[in-house]
Amino acid sequence: MKKAKCQNAAKRIWNNTVDKLIDILAHDGLDLKNFQKDCKVTLRLIDQVESWLEGWAIPSIVPIVNSMNINLKMPEHVSKLNSCLLIAPRGTGKSELLERILWRSNPTHFTLLDSKIFESELVAKGKEYFHNKVLVHPDILTAFQGLTPKQRQQLNYLWTGALEGNYSRERYHLEGISTMVLFGMAKEQYALFRGELLSATFFDRVPAYVHNVDMQMKSSLMKFKDDRDERNPKIKRPLIVLPLPKDRIEDKAKVAVSFPHDEEMNAKIRAYALELDMYEVQSASRAQDYIKVFVMCNALLNGRRTVSKSDLRLYALVHPLFISSGRNLSVERLVLSTIKANPDLSDMELIEKSGIAKRTFYRYKKILRMKSLI
Repeated sequence: MKKAKCQNAAKRIWNNTVDKLIDILAHDGLDLKNFQKDCKVTLRLIDQVESWLEGWAIPSIVPIVNSMNINLKMPEHVSKLNSCLLIAPRGTGKSELLERILWRSNPTHFTLLDSKIFESELVAKGKEYFHNKVLVHPDILTAFQGLTPKQRQQLNYLWTGALEGNYSRERYHLEGISTMVLFGMAKEQYALFRGELLSATFFDRVPAYVHNVDMQMKSSLMKFKDDRDERNPKIKRPLIVLPLPKDRIEDKAKVAVSFPHDEEMNAKIRAYALELDMYEVQSASRAQDYIKVFVMCNALLNGRRTVSKSDLRLYALVHPLFISSGRNLSVERLVLSTIKANPDLSDMELIEKSGIAKRTFYRYKKILRMKSLI
């Protein structure tokens, strides 16, 4: 990407999301110029998304970067690819990003699942349907609703097993498969159906992240769409073509990316992983692997064979989105996140900031102390 375009992309990203990133870069001695250089492909692709879906630059990083996982030679101790579940309000762009942009831009390696899916039908498709593929479903809730408890259980078993690499049912056997999923779910239904329809083991393998869109942002999105259509009525959706092989991906040809022996980077990853564990997004050990694979995928996306500090800075952009998925699920986690994010505020200030009742705040604060979380 040309320098001017790169600067424009970066400027738009900073304005829309992360004032804190500037502080992170300055504090760690990594300037913006190096970040732009190391992540130029990522910046170009998410800038294309932003040109069509205002406000989606940062949330689009997660599926774009992780999708490179299907062509990454995995570290010896890691077998699970980086799947994810995108949570966002209805009608704000989940399907547009996952289905109409990413799937349509990469039809060789992305497979769009039917709106209603059954375990028996999927497992019968065989290994080639799953192996080295990204499976996409923009609203996974519709796939589970209307099924019997047994059918939902079978689907949970399928995804749990398939994402681990092996699954068997009667005469059908999926062995040695390498697959990942990009699923979406409406935020309005996430907390309500999370425990009812999907198992904890599923979420440990398909961690959720949240794109919070409030009413002001919805209004801005509608205005952006009107302005875009009036400015250029023939404008088309962007093509987010990932640098993957043109034909099917062969296991022997997957690309290795090395992770540097850098204790500072490892310490930060451990801290991120523990935070994800604390919010019950993923268990600490899985989260540690997930973050390391994410930064390796971003290096691969940008044509590098070694991870740099820029890759971890990119993860710093999306980490709060994963934390939000846990923070939105319960009052306990809301109290915890408010206290952790504002260590210098008084209890009354924390109560006002969290928006919950004083008695409720103190009840959960006591629970958190008993769990040694604060």
